[in-house]
Order: sequence, then C-alpha cells, then structure tokens
Amino acid sequence: MMQIRKILSTVSMVGGLFVLVPGAAQAQADLPERVNVVKTITATSYLNGGIGKDEESTMRRMAKKFPLRITFAERKDGEFVTGVPVVISDASGKPVLELPRAGPMLFVTLPNGKYKVNSRFKGVTKSQEVTLSGKPGKDLYFLWNGVSEK
Repeated sequence: MMQIRKILSTVSMVGGLFVLVPGAAQAQADLPERVNVVKTITATSYLNGGIGKDEESTMRRMAKKFPLRITFAERKDGEFVTGVPVVISDASGKPVLELPRAGPMLFVTLPNGKYKVNSRFKGVTKSQEVTLSGKPGKDLYFLWNGVSEK
C-alpha cells in the first residue's frame, strides 16, 4: 500500500492514459485540452500507459521528465504487454509504489537512491535493481521470452 505524504500533485486523464505529475502546470501544457484534472495528495508521481499510437506518442514526449522509465514487452516479437503488477521498493525494501496493472510503459518520479523493481507477467516474476542519481534518468526493460499462458 502506498504511503501518503503531504505532496500536492495533479492527476490528469487523457483517454485511458493516467498522468500523475508534481509540476502540473508544465505537464498540463504538454497534454491535449480535453484533460480532466483532479487534485490529490500522494507520495510518488507516475505516468502509466502507452496503448495505441496516441498514448505512446504522448508518453514518449513526456519521458525525459521522469527519472525512471520502465517498458514491458514480450521478447519473441517485442510486442508491448499490459496488466503487469509492479512493486518498486527502496533500498530498505519498503515499497514506494505498487500498481496492480502497469504497462506497457511506466514512468516514475522518485528521489535519487537505490530501488528494486519487481514485475510479473503470465506467472513469471522478474526483478531489476536501479540506482537513480541525476538528470539523465534510467530506462529499464522487462522482457519475457514468449511466456505461455498458465
């Protein structure tokens, strides 16, 4: 469960694409006019989506604003996958973000530090560790080798 902190952020929805960004004014300038805005308090900012060409294009335009960028795909043909449960934990093992259905792209704003990202697709769990330490950010790719249905 995500810990709630007193950080004011903005949640926007463009079609099925959810945007949660602290610098809301800048993020809103990058999104189409038909965005619904809801203010909320949360601990971690993220952008999750990328289904279809429009969402994928929006995600790619906003990518560099997030220090951690994660992509989920099947290696057999490189096709994006969705519905991937994700848990990102800090260096002490405490979860900082849990999403029951992420993908195909997940971009996250986190403070500099070491993190472990766990994800699961078709019964196969994968983990990667990442250290965030500056502006360029990091890209993680979770690729599954043509996993069959269980």
